[in-house]
Amino acid sequence: SSYVPRQGDRTSKRQRPQGGGAMADMEVSDERKDEMLMQFLSMTDDRVDLDVAQNLLSVVNWDVQAAIEQLYGGPMSRPGTAGAVLDFPPEQMGVGLGAGMDDSGMGDVDNMMHDASPHRHHIGSGLHPGMMPPDMDEDLQFALAGGNVSEEDLIQQALKASQQEEDNRQRSSLREQQEMELRESILMDQMREQTQREEQQQIAEVQAVEEKQKAEDERKCAKEEQRVAQELEAKKSALPSEPAADEPGRLALMLRLPGGKRLQRAFRNGETIGVVYDYLDVTCAEISGQKYHLVSTHPRKVFQDRQQTLTDAGIGNQFVLMVELSADL
Repeated sequence: SSYVPRQGDRTSKRQRPQGGGAMADMEVSDERKDEMLMQFLSMTDDRVDLDVAQNLLSVVNWDVQAAIEQLYGGPMSRPGTAGAVLDFPPEQMGVGLGAGMDDSGMGDVDNMMHDASPHRHHIGSGLHPGMMPPDMDEDLQFALAGGNVSEEDLIQQALKASQQEEDNRQRSSLREQQEMELRESILMDQMREQTQREEQQQIAEVQAVEEKQKAEDERKCAKEEQRVAQELEAKKSALPSEPAADEPGRLALMLRLPGGKRLQRAFRNGETIGVVYDYLDVTCAEISGQKYHLVSTHPRKVFQDRQQTLTDAGIGNQFVLMVELSADL
């Protein structure tokens, strides 16, 4: 029986399978599609299944004339085709139908378009494979190209295509997630390596500074030791000899060191206090390199002027001098 769609009625139609008509759906309104579907079914006397007709029209962008030509393999001439001028002779109607048509242009269309099963319809030599979208399901291509397919098969193929699309989407989403996680892992590794390099660089810089400071300290220490050694050598060379026991102006002094050690040494009364300091520097290793002063106890007096003579400083024979380190003063 023929299907007559009503204006604005969408629920009365069978669900349209999704296929190669996506571009057409964007360009042709639903009302126009209903008109094209009614005209196509009328021109084929409702011998084509509704779903097959919709798919066929969708493939040719809802061009009824092109759909008829694809269905019959070429133009057709048939009385009562809603004013369409299809006056090509039967022998030009295409492979598979032309040889079997009578004078009316239809011939064995009934036998070729109807199967014994109430759900199967044969639609002739149909679409050329080059006219079909490359992503169309193979069974749907088979149906539009002239094979036999049931309504249930079309629904199953639509569900299969939908499931495949969902599987592809999930695989794509999983792949994107894995790639994102990989990029994050690589970024974290790069950041960790950068941090380690910076830390190692900082440690190396600190070590370099410490080594440089250590070398500088060692250089200064060596230079100071060299200076002290030179000074001691100069003092030793310049130190006057001890006067003889009967030499006039001879002063016998007692020097008491910080550790309790006592030294006795005679000096000339005209020699300076600096000579006494030089003697201690040269002979007393325990106070070498340390700052100290010579001090008398009764009365307490610190002898700091190294240019002053012993007589001018008030130091006489048998005088006792204490050696005090600077920290003890």
